[in-house]
Amino acid sequence: MVTIFTLEAEGMRICHLSDLGQKELTPEQVEEIGEIDILMIPVGGNFTIDGKDAAEVISQIEPKIVIPMHYQIPKLKVEVDGVEKFLKVMGVEGNQKEKKLKILAKDLPKEDTQIIVLEP
Repeated sequence: MVTIFTLEAEGMRICHLSDLGQKELTPEQVEEIGEIDILMIPVGGNFTIDGKDAAEVISQIEPKIVIPMHYQIPKLKVEVDGVEKFLKVMGVEGNQKEKKLKILAKDLPKEDTQIIVLEP
């Protein structure tokens, strides 16, 4: 069983999908999650969804910002895909990794979903 966390802070709604193991959310889950500003979603596959499935879930939720997680990083001994596969599926090229992230509600993207990769 996987627990999906949603919380509200500083006027923004954040959702953490944990190690989601289903290729898409049910209509009930989408309704329960509601409108999300920042989505943290696994993208590495193996124990959870991969980049292609993550793209489908993102299209269901339509967040303003996506932060990928659960992907290959240096010295990780678990076999999972790198974040690059997810970025390719999402049509993102040359994404820079951020050391830290500070987001204010007033600065959330108005149009397209923004993908932010955090440095491990």
